[in-house]
Amino acid sequence: MDKKERQTRPTIKELLEEYYRGLEKKGGWGHLLSEDFLLSGTVPQEIRGRDAYMNLSFFKLVNGLKVKELIEDGETAFVLVSYDLVSPKGRSFSSEVAELWKAKGGELVSVAIYFDTTGFSRAMA
Repeated sequence: MDKKERQTRPTIKELLEEYYRGLEKKGGWGHLLSEDFLLSGTVPQEIRGRDAYMNLSFFKLVNGLKVKELIEDGETAFVLVSYDLVSPKGRSFSSEVAELWKAKGGELVSVAIYFDTTGFSRAMA
């Protein structure tokens, strides 16, 4: 990759800023993900693929979010996000999630998420 190609590709911070804006608007972020995007972390099972990730029921729960911290290092970024969520039963709650993102070639390729699974399950019950 030459210098000109590197300058035209978005940084991971730019990708994530667009991703979180899209989440708040309920769309317009799928193009930021690689075709074989990977979700891992404190989830019941790893999810592979852009479409599988985009169709997770979690995204229907998001009522708002606040990025509390974003630290980038090359094509890796750590983000601490506070999500305002609404359960299918209409219960509002917040969940803080630590997200470790990886990018490659101007696309987001993976995220490992870590959150209070007990608190989330309790709020969803």
